[in-house]
Amino acid sequence: MASAKREVHILVVEDEVFIRMFISDAFRDEGYTVIEAFNADEAVDILKAGKAVDLVFSDVRMPGTLDGIGLLRFIKERFCTLPVILTSGHLDPSIALAEGAKHLLTKPYQIGTVLDLVASQLEKPTE
Repeated sequence: MASAKREVHILVVEDEVFIRMFISDAFRDEGYTVIEAFNADEAVDILKAGKAVDLVFSDVRMPGTLDGIGLLRFIKERFCTLPVILTSGHLDPSIALAEGAKHLLTKPYQIGTVLDLVASQLEKPTE
């Protein structure tokens, strides 16, 4: 039996407006619903408000009280099955992995790589 395709929500957390617009548009072109946040503090507010989110795609270095690693810690504590993909042009991947990140894409990233990774994360059953 074929299951109905449900709407998939991606929370994009990126302070650089042009990067956020670019990646958000790419996700929308793939049929995803995108929620945008300027920084990790705004993303935490969105998650606490109970908005439907199926995946978080977040930069690491951002203004505010939390960075992407802090956002990852918050998600692991409160939403442990929510997939998170981190991006950075500055962070050593071993640091993100040591903090529990499953994926860190270094900037500049290829959009095809991003879309493939997102699709693979959304296909995984929740544990």
